[in-house]
Amino acid sequence: MRQLSFLASMLLFPATVFAQPAPADSGEKHLSHPALRTAPPPSNRAMTSGPARFVDPNRGDDAGDGSQQSPWKTLRHALAHLKAGDTLYLRGGTYRENLHVALVGEPDAPITIRSFPGEQAIVDGGIAEFFDSPASAWQPVEGGAAGEFRSARPYPNLRNVMGWFGDSMVGLQTYYHAHDLRAENQLVDWEDWNNTAKSDLKPLYCGPGLSYDAATGYIYARLSHTAIPAVPNYRGQTDPRKLPLVIAPFRSVPLHLDGVRHMRLQDLVIRGGGYDTVAIDQSNDLELDNVTVWCGTYGLRVTGTQRLKLHRCGVYGSIAPWLARGDTSLRSGGVRGDAHRNITRYNTHALLVAEAGREFSVYAFPLNDDWEISHCEFTEGSDGLYLGGISMHFHHNLVENMQDDGLYLSQMYPRHWYARSGATIRIEQNVIRRALTALAFGGSETDTKDTIYFCRNVVELKQPVFTGRPSTRQPQPAFSLGHTMGDHGSPPWPAMFIYHNTFVQREAARSHDLWLPRGATAERPRRMFNNIVLHGENLPKPQVLDSPYAQIDGNLYWQMGLDASRAATYFDAFRSSSVFEKSKTAYPPGFEARSLVVDPKFIRAEMSAEQENDYRLQQGSPAIDAGVDLPADWPDPSRAMDKGKPDIGALPLGAEAIKVGRSAP
Repeated sequence: MRQLSFLASMLLFPATVFAQPAPADSGEKHLSHPALRTAPPPSNRAMTSGPARFVDPNRGDDAGDGSQQSPWKTLRHALAHLKAGDTLYLRGGTYRENLHVALVGEPDAPITIRSFPGEQAIVDGGIAEFFDSPASAWQPVEGGAAGEFRSARPYPNLRNVMGWFGDSMVGLQTYYHAHDLRAENQLVDWEDWNNTAKSDLKPLYCGPGLSYDAATGYIYARLSHTAIPAVPNYRGQTDPRKLPLVIAPFRSVPLHLDGVRHMRLQDLVIRGGGYDTVAIDQSNDLELDNVTVWCGTYGLRVTGTQRLKLHRCGVYGSIAPWLARGDTSLRSGGVRGDAHRNITRYNTHALLVAEAGREFSVYAFPLNDDWEISHCEFTEGSDGLYLGGISMHFHHNLVENMQDDGLYLSQMYPRHWYARSGATIRIEQNVIRRALTALAFGGSETDTKDTIYFCRNVVELKQPVFTGRPSTRQPQPAFSLGHTMGDHGSPPWPAMFIYHNTFVQREAARSHDLWLPRGATAERPRRMFNNIVLHGENLPKPQVLDSPYAQIDGNLYWQMGLDASRAATYFDAFRSSSVFEKSKTAYPPGFEARSLVVDPKFIRAEMSAEQENDYRLQQGSPAIDAGVDLPADWPDPSRAMDKGKPDIGALPLGAEAIKVGRSAP
């Protein structure tokens, strides 16, 4: 959500010391770019007992009876015949439909929609010919830019389009203006460098993409190579007639679950969404298991849904590695006579959004409540997830490669009067890495009474984010390192209990505690205990924390190569101060009374972006048995295995590394 100007984005870090994430190794050859993420192979989940219906996009017929021998052809037809307890098996293939599902199962007889064992069903809201028959779907543009193509026929009344390389699902840009799609220039260059406030950028090509001409209905494509130092550039096929593309109308919603109850979706791939790929409205008792969602502008938009379970799902954004954070920053769009136009749309703004919706303003519909999100992957977005619901449990997930914020923890919409008691959100045993802000707050709601338990997570911010493309005056791109927690517009931060985590931040911090215990009030207290905080650039001197509403102790702080004498005396001045004595009224031992400044002795820890670290403790680590005893009612999934006094950090001695994502057991 944070906006970043072109000029500001070029003032951050040189490019030469940072590496980009490696592409996913699926073993496949790609005509476009190596895939950043891949859907898992078809599941061999066994068929279950109970009524079974079948649909087959290749050999089915809607005049059939839906049996395995005579399957239906379309999902739209099949949905009209499902009842509580039915399982609909999707034979392998692509279903080019935008589905509206409003079915109701029973608690002991849910409706299940899933892929047939060993086969992969894909629900695709895209336009078929660009994927199935690209050779005839495009024609070169006479007199156009080098490598420019136009659709062979018009597609009127779409407003706009979104796109992906079909073989890798790496996203294409959606250009606001055709002259940027056609530009040869790939460097930021102003019409007037001496007056950037009243001049605009010269035409700018940001990578392979599309432009939609609303007046004629034609879609234009250009897949020319990119040439940006220090990032993975596009070097694949440039002729769209020679590779498949997924191109979707802007308002394509491949899957809309509307008021469904007692339903399971299993082993599916959903792609070809425009603004939203999956919309879930006013539903309950809904499970998505092993579902891959390739996000449009948004991945999942969830409104008023109770008892939602996401398990082993992949929610993958479409931000290409050659796309800088500043390329999609909203400028003015030329409104009110301002000279600054927008260049490209957000490929993916956010992966999951929990919101109220318009119905809530008219009727007292339920809120988003009682969710469990586990063993999922959320990657390649501008923002990750907005978790401002009620009673949420978020565990064993990977949140990675965000150009802005990882997790939004604010109440992002008004809640009905009966929900004034607030939310309880448990965030446990996740890995969050590569983001500008790992934990973010925003929105305009000021009456939050939420409580967040943040426990046993690894937050690793040593990998840079590509924030600014080079310019004619600054030939190197800009990269930015992230920080752990921040906000947008100083909204109230909810009550937070932050304990037994491992934080790794390479960016120079404002405070030794990464600002985690700050901003506490009587209504929204803050607790920070038994965390390891590993600083990369510098361990700042202790910041004075003078608040009766916060408590902080039992933490271990370290900076690689820190002078031993400074480490030994780090807290001495603070512990001799009047502020320390005053803190005993809020916390009798005194703030940071038992905190340490010492090397935690991880099995492996380096600050280089390329190094994969191992944050388990070695035998003899000073973090062992050095933590503070915590109340038994604070949820802790590792409490039983932490023998003796609490160990500091996310992983007690003897624990395995946190297993996150859909391949974890």
